[in-house]
Amino acid sequence: MALRRMFGWGRPEVEPQPDPAPRPVERTPADEAAAMQGELVELVRRVNRAGGRLPVGAVPTVRAVEDVLRPLLQYVEQQSANAEELHQLTAIVREYLPQAIDQYVALPEDYARRDRGGPGTSPADDLVAQLRLLLEGAQQLQRAVYESDAQELAIGRRFLDTKFRRSDLDL
Repeated sequence: MALRRMFGWGRPEVEPQPDPAPRPVERTPADEAAAMQGELVELVRRVNRAGGRLPVGAVPTVRAVEDVLRPLLQYVEQQSANAEELHQLTAIVREYLPQAIDQYVALPEDYARRDRGGPGTSPADDLVAQLRLLLEGAQQLQRAVYESDAQELAIGRRFLDTKFRRSDLDL
C-alpha cells in the first residue's frame, strides 16, 4: 500500500480541464468603422450591378451617400465617435440603405416602376425619395461628427487660454 501511494498507483486519473471558452472580443468603434467601409463598398458594387433595374437617380444618389459616408467612416476609424453618432452611422450603412435597395430589387420590375394610384407615386419614386433622405441624413451626421470634435477643440483652447493667460487682476 505504501508503494501505491508513493508511485501514485491506483489513483484515479484527473482529466485535464478544457480551456475556458474565449471571451468574445469587444469591437471598438474603429473596428466597426473599418468593417462598415467594406460593407459600404460591397453595397455600392451591388447597386452598380443592379443599375439597369433601378430607377433613374437611384445609382447617383447611392454614390453620393457613399461620397459622404466613406470619408466619415475613415474619420471615425481614426478619431472615433460618440455612441449615438456610431449608432446612426451603423443604421445607415447596415440597415436603412441596404434595406431600401433590397426591398426595391425584390419587387417585380414591371410593378416597381408602375404608379400605384392614390398619391401618384410608384415604388421607384419611393426608392429615390428614400435615398435622397438618406443622403440628407448622412450629410447631417457628417456635420454633427465634425462639429462635435471641433467643439472639443474650442473647449480645449478656452481652457488653456484661461489657464495660461495672465489677467489684469493678477499681480
